[in-house]
Amino acid sequence: MKRLSLIIALAAVAVLCVGPAASAHAATLTKPEKQLLALVNHARAKHGMHKLTAISCLERASRSHSRDMVKHDFFSHSSSSGESFAARLVRFGFGHSGCTSWAVGEDIACGYGPGATPKAIFSAWMHSPAHRAVILTRRFRSVGLGRSKGTVNGVSGVVFFTLDCGVRTH
Repeated sequence: MKRLSLIIALAAVAVLCVGPAASAHAATLTKPEKQLLALVNHARAKHGMHKLTAISCLERASRSHSRDMVKHDFFSHSSSSGESFAARLVRFGFGHSGCTSWAVGEDIACGYGPGATPKAIFSAWMHSPAHRAVILTRRFRSVGLGRSKGTVNGVSGVVFFTLDCGVRTH
């Protein structure tokens, strides 16, 4: 059976939107999610940018999306039900209420074996101009990371990653 190659996609979208207020409680990242965030923040620091802070509402949105992709065997920024990533982030609490602007960006990736490590995913994103643009968007301050592993098309051990970044200006 042919080994799955690293697949990446991006929606480098900044949107203004109105939604419910979000909770900024601290996130509880898994070890691979922490590793990926460390790589992202190291790259941002090298470019003179603020580190991203993981928050629970974006973490829940990211994990939910990674799980949805595994469960329903698809790869897209939109959910299996067709919901856009921006609408998903609002639904999970990263809203606009009380803000003068709101912007979000998302990177997703799917890998298998050596291509599914945080380092491999980060490297692929940084070698893609669109993904790199999301990671290095200066105005982003918050982040959520989600990772889910499962069986896709009969292949076990496939890992999906979702990185959701955003900023809310009051």
